[in-house]
Amino acid sequence: MIELLPVLQRHFDKLQEHLVCFCETGVQVEGWFKGELLTLLSSLRGQELIRDFDREVEIPCGNVDLTVRTESDLHWIELKHWLIGKQKGITYGPNFYFGDRTSIGAVKDVDKLVSIVSPGRLWLLILLTANPGKDPWLAAVDKFNSKFSPRCLTSQSRPEDFPGTYFLGLLEVCKGGVHDSGRH
Repeated sequence: MIELLPVLQRHFDKLQEHLVCFCETGVQVEGWFKGELLTLLSSLRGQELIRDFDREVEIPCGNVDLTVRTESDLHWIELKHWLIGKQKGITYGPNFYFGDRTSIGAVKDVDKLVSIVSPGRLWLLILLTANPGKDPWLAAVDKFNSKFSPRCLTSQSRPEDFPGTYFLGLLEVCKGGVHDSGRH
């Protein structure tokens, strides 16, 4: 997935009007995010940049949003869209989401991914509208790793590499409680 991140970024860079609108209207549209990814993955498969992909892949404890098969790996991916900013008078940031135990946060998705017995790499791919900035992002990932240990996430993308309108948070889910804070 790390090697696909520049392609994902180029795609979402072209969608600035949408991303600004989502932030300004205080809406989270995970279905739209998934639709954009499916369209892009279909194109990447046609260009032979990925081998294949699938959606809503059934596992014993539910469905995983996406799988992507590259030349080297199978990637299991859970998707999120998080608003960074105000929604109905409440301000949301990565610290809120990473600390939340409900389906809004990441814990349930991490647990689902860790339960997979098939080979492959495990990922959370989070569209954040707007960009939270480096320090809030890293502090929130650290909070998750501390609060929900032995679960662990390693950030493989950096807010400072994205515009202010959005950030694609690519987080590797680590099995066995081993992690790096994600600080680059």
